Amino acid sequence: MKQDFEKIVNWLKENAQKILNHSLQKPATESEINEVEKTIGKSFPVDFKELYLWHNGLNNQENFGSLFYGMDFFPVNRIVKEYLYKKEHYASENIPLEIADKEIDLTNMYNNDWVKFAFDGSHTGLFIDLAPTSQGHYGQIIFIDDEYGTGILVANSTKELIEIFKNDLENNLYQLDEDALEDGNHYLTADSKIDIVNWETSEIWKR
Repeated sequence: MKQDFEKIVNWLKENAQKILNHSLQKPATESEINEVEKTIGKSFPVDFKELYLWHNGLNNQENFGSLFYGMDFFPVNRIVKEYLYKKEHYASENIPLEIADKEIDLTNMYNNDWVKFAFDGSHTGLFIDLAPTSQGHYGQIIFIDDEYGTGILVANSTKELIEIFKNDLENNLYQLDEDALEDGNHYLTADSKIDIVNWETSEIWKR
């Protein structure tokens, strides 16, 4: 993953310096990551920890930025906050997904073993899945759209997510949002081909 991280940094230097210099936070500590694991009661895969040892999410105080698929990338304290909120407010909910890839357990869209780490600000987000089906992989990355009850497998691992993100950057499938630029912010938007937030019209993600 180290080489992929370096290439992502190089792309940001050339194309979105404010995300690199003002949005991405310093690395999380191993003790901070351990505290998240204690809260959720499960261990993260090594590659997910490596992501947070690279950068501890985004801070939007100086630049309103984004990363994977144009989503906010949570720092560890936001992961905990979102997890505890879901556990408190949706513990009694058991609403199944309407559509889900075979690797995803569709029995409850508020599954506590799905830990959100990226969010579009509305109804969709990326989760690390710590309870996949027998056809999935522990630690796979999934996309959940709770408005349309849809679950999509994004990557079999965090390592694969980072590789995909790096490749998409290099293939010019991300650009800076023009409206955000007018406000002085560097905010990534994904090309319609890979735009998972609008999965129903995306060439790659349409189900």
